[in-house]
Amino acid sequence: MLIRNIILENFGLYAGRHVVDIQPARNAKKVRPIVLVGGKNGAGKTSLLEAVRLALYGKLALGERVSQSSYESYLRSRVHSGPTASNLNGASVGIEFEFAESGVVQLYEVVRSWTIRGGSVQEAVDLRKNGETVTSVPKDEWQNFLHELLPVGVSQLFFFDGEKITEIAEDTTDGQQLSAAIRSLLGIDLVGRLRTDLGLYLARHQRADDTSGESLEQLLSERDLLRVEIAGLGDQRADLLTLLDGQRRETAKAQQRFTAGGGEIALRRSSLVAERDALTHERSTLLSQFKEGSSGLWPWIAAPNLIARLTEVLANGDTGSADAASRLMKRFNTWHKKSDASTQRRWTQRHKEDLQALVEATFKAKDGIAPPSALTAVGNASQILSQATGQRTIAQGFAKRLLIVDERLAEIEASLARVDDTTSIYLLDELRGADQAYGQTKGRLKALQDTLDSLQSKAASLDRDRERLLAKQAEGKKGDRKTALAARIAGALTSYEAALVSNKVRALELAFVDCFNRLSRKGDLVREVRIDQENFQATLIGNDGEEIPRARLSAGEKQVFAIAILWALAKTSGRTLPVIIDTPLARLDSDHRAAIMQRYLPEVSHQVVVLSTDTEVDEEMSGQLSSFVAQSHHLEYLPSERRTTVSPGYFKTKNGTTNALL
Repeated sequence: MLIRNIILENFGLYAGRHVVDIQPARNAKKVRPIVLVGGKNGAGKTSLLEAVRLALYGKLALGERVSQSSYESYLRSRVHSGPTASNLNGASVGIEFEFAESGVVQLYEVVRSWTIRGGSVQEAVDLRKNGETVTSVPKDEWQNFLHELLPVGVSQLFFFDGEKITEIAEDTTDGQQLSAAIRSLLGIDLVGRLRTDLGLYLARHQRADDTSGESLEQLLSERDLLRVEIAGLGDQRADLLTLLDGQRRETAKAQQRFTAGGGEIALRRSSLVAERDALTHERSTLLSQFKEGSSGLWPWIAAPNLIARLTEVLANGDTGSADAASRLMKRFNTWHKKSDASTQRRWTQRHKEDLQALVEATFKAKDGIAPPSALTAVGNASQILSQATGQRTIAQGFAKRLLIVDERLAEIEASLARVDDTTSIYLLDELRGADQAYGQTKGRLKALQDTLDSLQSKAASLDRDRERLLAKQAEGKKGDRKTALAARIAGALTSYEAALVSNKVRALELAFVDCFNRLSRKGDLVREVRIDQENFQATLIGNDGEEIPRARLSAGEKQVFAIAILWALAKTSGRTLPVIIDTPLARLDSDHRAAIMQRYLPEVSHQVVVLSTDTEVDEEMSGQLSSFVAQSHHLEYLPSERRTTVSPGYFKTKNGTTNALL
């Protein structure tokens, strides 16, 4: 299979009709499999991947459990809605691709369009082969025909994005879906279907005394009914998930309204009032501390230059010099006059007199002049200086705490002012109602999921019973020649299926080890891998023979693990399918990115479409890829017009020219 063009008309950000050529270079002399599509985040890269899957699979492109109502809502949301789209009521997507049938290449074109008419969405599919409408397959079977060309499960292993890589890397995929996709990709499911058909043939031609055929018919009928029931519950689950998502948003909005309306504050009102009272009391205590400090040494802390000079005088031993006392007071008076008004106000006449007495007492102490009584309680100059440093730390702590208390009191008062008890009660009821509805839906979803799990477990049990009956038929007594031949074929198919699974798994194991070690920064990290033949889960084995838990891998190695799985599947399947990959390098470090760019992208397929940003595949990396790039496109989003344009070439280089990568 090779995709020639992706066709978009009024789809998402793409206004009007766009035909994006994604053909690789098919010159045998130089292989250029890569088509590079660059665009900033939000420019519409993912829409190209969506368009391919939507054109081929319709509702199934969104998943097996998506309801019809959710699908129609999705189609509505994908109609272009830019400034020039006021009259648009529909859109379409399509692909033109080559597909080989009996060795002959046929050209197909599938276009899926939809029109919005009032409350309904009308969808149509057009399928053409070599320019003519397909008539060999009834129109109502076209969708099944497309599924047969490329099963939806298989497509997930070739058309994928960074999210799919992360799902596999973190082991969050649905094990049954991945297993079914791999069995389909490797052709194992065809053998199982053939064995079932042979079993039904034998059942219809069984002898009268043989009840195994009747049991098989009954089992297959029960399994088919079970699948219908599971599909119906899957649709219900999808509807509940849609409802739950809407209720989750409504609950979040109710929570926002409750918070904005002061509801949370109303619930905490008593605690806020208690906190306010405690802080008010603490503030009174702090103010008392301020008064006490102001009557002691704290005023000296406000005159650091004076303290420094006094320290200097004391250190020089000038305590007996009257001139020194005079100079010091003169300096103080000069400083006081030049100070700002607030500083001058703090120095009252009483303060000045105390300072004068302290200086005189200090410098004339040896003449027998005693210090004034106002300073006796504080101590002499040396004591004052030694205590001032400690008092400065205490004063700073006081100021910081007082500021915090005042700010918190202001916050509490503002919060209490917002409380409206009547509104808060209404908003609380609204929030409780939304939360209750969300909880009820969540409970219904859990009950439905439990039923689904039970039915799926029963379906798995029926599949095991089917396998047992088919084996019994193959080994039982033979009737006429036809049934004997069919029984022998069934037995051979059983052996063939077991051998096929074993061989395919072994080939997959070898391919994975090669792919992983080629991409990993630690080239010999994995010696072998063991893949379970039932669920295809992989267990890594290191060079020491010990199992490597997935949790021990780095984030980059987990991504490489996922890409290696996909690459190994592509190699092992033998299918020539294109690969479309959206933002494959987002979570990789530089070393792993280089390995993906140099080894994976040029080799994984005959056609590789890479949807990337300019940070993922930058100018340097795009230069390294240039010899493998057949063509490139640049998606540019125009904010003023809310639409995306498609032009040749990749992003512009540093010198302003377009990097065409050709």
